[in-house]
Amino acid sequence: MEGEGAVRPRHGKKIFNLTAPVSGVVLAGVFAGSLGLMTGGDSEDKEPRTTRPAILAADRGEEPPEPGRASQPDKSRAEPAKPPATCKPSQAKKRKYANGRIPTRDLCPLPERGEFLRADAAVAFYKLNAAYKKRFGKDVCVRSSYRTFAKQKQLYDRMPAGMAARPGRSKHGDAIAADFCGGVQNDESPQFKWMLANSKKYDWVHPKWAFSSPFEPWHWEFDVGQDA
Repeated sequence: MEGEGAVRPRHGKKIFNLTAPVSGVVLAGVFAGSLGLMTGGDSEDKEPRTTRPAILAADRGEEPPEPGRASQPDKSRAEPAKPPATCKPSQAKKRKYANGRIPTRDLCPLPERGEFLRADAAVAFYKLNAAYKKRFGKDVCVRSSYRTFAKQKQLYDRMPAGMAARPGRSKHGDAIAADFCGGVQNDESPQFKWMLANSKKYDWVHPKWAFSSPFEPWHWEFDVGQDA
């Protein structure tokens, strides 16, 4: 017995009527699509998106880094990073630049991509970083280091009065200060306590003012003789 979808022509060859099966496939697809819209389907966003509140920090005025951003330390290196051979501390003080006007070519890159410091501060940081990595298994997370005059002005205009250094007076503009993250920004964390106990061995300090006016546990400076 022939199926309902079969048609027998004059020459005896059987031709199948594909209209019914195709229609069924189309209807099934439409139904599946409708079901997907109701249940969320296989969309990559399987969890509801949430709006992360912007947190402004004193002397930073920047939002916390996004997870997975390039600013995260490189945890793939087995050995601590070493400063480039071009970073010569003896040359640092010989180069006289106004605050926030230091060309990048005269700064030294840090392990954190896009972050720079003056040569003497950078070399000292690399030593601090090696000790930190031995203790915690990863590089020191750096949120912000050298800041141009334009960047300082942007933060000064954006932050409430007294929460950011006046443009041209920030230690960031002299390329001898850095804001640490990865736990150091929390004064109750093991990372902060370790840093407080050990940083002076490597000529880095948490300045006295940063304990209270305003409170900035993340702010650290290369000690070149200033009052800490």
